[in-house]
Amino acid sequence: MEPWLLLAAYSAMIIVVSLLGGSLPFLGRWTSNQLHMMTALSAGVFIGATFLILVPHAVEAMDIEQALMLVMVGFVAILLAEIIIQHRHQDECDDHTVEHSHSLTSTTAFIGLSVHSVMDGFALGVAVVLGEEIGTVVFLAILAHKAIDVFSLSTTFRLADIDKRRGLKYMLLFSLITPIAAAFAFPFIDWLEGIELGIPLALAGGTFMYVGIYDLLPEAFHEEHTQYKAFALVVLGIATMYGLSLVLHTAGH
Repeated sequence: MEPWLLLAAYSAMIIVVSLLGGSLPFLGRWTSNQLHMMTALSAGVFIGATFLILVPHAVEAMDIEQALMLVMVGFVAILLAEIIIQHRHQDECDDHTVEHSHSLTSTTAFIGLSVHSVMDGFALGVAVVLGEEIGTVVFLAILAHKAIDVFSLSTTFRLADIDKRRGLKYMLLFSLITPIAAAFAFPFIDWLEGIELGIPLALAGGTFMYVGIYDLLPEAFHEEHTQYKAFALVVLGIATMYGLSLVLHTAGH
């Protein structure tokens, strides 16, 4: 099959899976407590992805000191983005502190996952050009975590009290990032092949670390009487990503 046809098919499936996973938190009515429990699961997913997938793969692909430096750069970059966003919405924060906090969490989660989605798209575009077999492996790896990622992101939208129609528009936008990045990779295939794969992995690791630990964990443990449940769900999220890391390791070999 022609590479562009294969990429089109993969992109369509990524969009469908993204929209399905992202729509789940918008189905039915969720209590504040249930949303915070879903946030706990999402926090575990982000933390697990950081320490079990992104950072280890970055360290494998490049020098460990450079990889960890780029993780820190990703962490600081998302911190700066959050400061800028918070400063621009300071007036809203004065009157609606809780709502503003949830909105900030959803925004930083969107940024962090978008960085990772761009990286996924570049990897998919390069892989499809290199060969159908490696392209399929990379596609399956992306598809495996995409549904989990969008579910986590959509949960933060619900927590921020974003209405269903607007939330699904955001999810549609997010679902297009990886396919667009993959299509963009085609004309720049020679240049992209020369880039250290560890660079985008490490940067994404830093953004995921910030979102998971600084934004989502505090939300997960918002209610004192549900902290043990929240802890169990954080561990479940981490365990889920551990299982995914084993699947990706097997697929890579």
